[in-house]
Amino acid sequence: MAHSFPPSCLSLSFLVVLILLFEIIRNVKAADILDDVCPKTINPQLCFHVLKNDPYVYKGDIHSLVSISLSVAQDNTTSTYNLVKSLLQQPIKDPNLKAQLTNCLNNYKDAGDKLESCSNLFRTDDYREISLLASAAFNDSRACDQGFGEPPAQLKQLSQTVQEFSDLVSVIAYDLK
Repeated sequence: MAHSFPPSCLSLSFLVVLILLFEIIRNVKAADILDDVCPKTINPQLCFHVLKNDPYVYKGDIHSLVSISLSVAQDNTTSTYNLVKSLLQQPIKDPNLKAQLTNCLNNYKDAGDKLESCSNLFRTDDYREISLLASAAFNDSRACDQGFGEPPAQLKQLSQTVQEFSDLVSVIAYDLK
């Protein structure tokens, strides 16, 4: 004698299977994000750390990761700009140092403008342009560092964070375009 299941049991079984498949796909997507994005960045360890600890990634929400990384890059760009501005307000005897700090101030103003444009473009999902502008902000920060034999310690740390997170935004946005 063949058993037949009521249609409601079949529908419930089908729903359970769909939910399980969705969870598996989300977990695979998170692993794919880690494997696809992080090796392309300048600091893969930081990328893996940020991605592993971000609950949005394991929900498969890579767009939130771009937003969070962009926010960190912007905050550090502003902090770096303010630091350079405060250094320039102190007496500086070395004209080369003063010139380099002035260049850095301009670089970080430009980087901040580019990252602000990224925020505006994020609302329209223009990931190609976000990637290009984040990469340009990275280059602005790097240009500041390269003007010094050895950047001042405070500047070096902030600059490194700007570069790492601008790069992360650029790489992820490039993958999303």
